[in-house]
Amino acid sequence: MYKAPKSRDELHNYQWFCLEHVREHNKQWDYFAGFDRDAIESFIKDATTGHRPTWNRENRIRQSYHQLQDALYEFLHPGAKAPKPLPPLSAKLRKALAMLGMEYPYSARQLKAGYRVLVKKYHPDVNKGNKESEERFKQITAAYHTLSEHIKTSN
Repeated sequence: MYKAPKSRDELHNYQWFCLEHVREHNKQWDYFAGFDRDAIESFIKDATTGHRPTWNRENRIRQSYHQLQDALYEFLHPGAKAPKPLPPLSAKLRKALAMLGMEYPYSARQLKAGYRVLVKKYHPDVNKGNKESEERFKQITAAYHTLSEHIKTSN
């Protein structure tokens, strides 16, 4: 005698078959019958944790960190509200800000003014034949375009 589950919802409730009939049952058995593709993918994803709930540790740590920051700010500045934390920046944006000597947050006006100062200093027409200033000019221009694109997409 061989056991086979009665249904997907009753996996621990069995039917008993002889070898011939259990083979027939297994050919027709489809655990995912009636599931759409997204439901199957979701089931597979949940199966990696044994269908138990999980918590994102990173979010909990970040939340605790912000609570600590807020409490410390309240302690150091009684009655004042803590400033809203700035979103993290990518390495590319941090490098572009450093290239232009700027800090986050920045406005389009600040970006343009800082860029103009550096362009006047490192432009190839001003520094004729200086390969270092020409390379620096290219880097400054690339950084400017990166930061101006960031302003356009974040608004």
